Amino acid sequence: MPELDDELMQRFQKGDEEAFNLIVRRHQHPLINFITRFTGDKDNAEDLAQETFIRMFKAANRYKPGRAQFKTWMYFIAKNLCKNEIRNRGRRDRYRVDNIITEGNSNNDNEDEIDLIASAPADIALQPEVALERKELNNVIQDAIAELPEQYRFPLILRDIQGLSYDEISKILELRNGTTKSRINRARVMLKDKLKPYMEML
Repeated sequence: MPELDDELMQRFQKGDEEAFNLIVRRHQHPLINFITRFTGDKDNAEDLAQETFIRMFKAANRYKPGRAQFKTWMYFIAKNLCKNEIRNRGRRDRYRVDNIITEGNSNNDNEDEIDLIASAPADIALQPEVALERKELNNVIQDAIAELPEQYRFPLILRDIQGLSYDEISKILELRNGTTKSRINRARVMLKDKLKPYMEML
C-alpha cells in the first residue's frame, strides 16, 4: 500500500491540484522549522519553503513513488536551496543583526506563549520570568546550532529536530550511513560543549 504522500503525488500527477495543497499543508511547518534552524531566519525560511514546494510542483511529473521516500526528496531540494542561500548571503545586504537577535522564535510564534501566560498565571511554568528564561535558553541553543559547521549542522537538525532516520539523512546528504552517524555524534559532542556554561538551565 503506497504511503499517503506517494498517493497524493499520484493524484496530483493525474490532475488533482488539491492533492498538492494537502502535501503543502502536511509538510509546511516541519519544512519551515528545518530551514529556520539552518539559516536562523524565520522570514526567509518561509520564502525558501515556498520555493521548495514550487520546485516540487514543477518536478512532480518526474516523481516516481517508491524510488525514494517523499521526505527524502523534499529535504534534498530544501537542503540545496539552503546551501545556495548561504552562499549568496555574502553578496546581499539582507541578513541583518536584528534577524539573529530574534531567531530564537523558530519553534513557535511567541503569541501562543503569551496567551498561555495570560490565561494561566497561577502555573509557575507559565510565569513571565520562567517564559523569559525559556526564550533565552532557546536563543542560546539556536545560536549554538547555528555556529556548528555546515557538515555537522545539517545532519544534526535532520536527526534530532526533524526526526528523520539515518538512512533518510544519508540519502538527502548523499553520504554513507557510517559517515552520517559519525557526523551526528560529532555534532552532538560539539553542541554539548558549546552549551556547557548553560547546563544548569537545561
